[in-house]
Amino acid sequence: MAASSDLGKILQCSRLLERSVAEAYEHIAQFVGDKIIGGLLRYVARDSFKHAECFGLMAELFSQDIGVCAEDCVKIWGESWLATVKDAKKICEKAEIGPADLKSLINGLERIEGLAAEEYLTILHAKLIEWMAESENANLALLRTVLNWIVEDEERHKKILKIIGDLLP
Repeated sequence: MAASSDLGKILQCSRLLERSVAEAYEHIAQFVGDKIIGGLLRYVARDSFKHAECFGLMAELFSQDIGVCAEDCVKIWGESWLATVKDAKKICEKAEIGPADLKSLINGLERIEGLAAEEYLTILHAKLIEWMAESENANLALLRTVLNWIVEDEERHKKILKIIGDLLP
């Protein structure tokens, strides 16, 4: 059975991942000239910032003042976590994004949001966290609802990126 501090670390790693991805979406949105595409990217960014905040608040329920570093998160979630964070950071380092780059970045975000990266990890995190909390007899009614909303949002993000891809020339 996982200790509360372990559950807190899992949630904090989820928070870090969501925040990194949110920052990447927000960064790209700054460079997009098309208002609809920029708005959709900001929509996903806001969702991801919201998810990061929720994961952080949930972590505090299980353990106060828990700190994690990238090495901790790699131990917990594996190299996919680190690859996703690194990809998001590379996007944030871009000083300019032209129309030709945008299509490539959207494809990259689709990969991040795909099965092998952020989306899949988020869904697994949510279900694993739920299971672990139940196994510790934690009251999870509210947390389960929030986690389900996060999973629904993540599915919506995939659809939004498809729409953006279809809008690009």
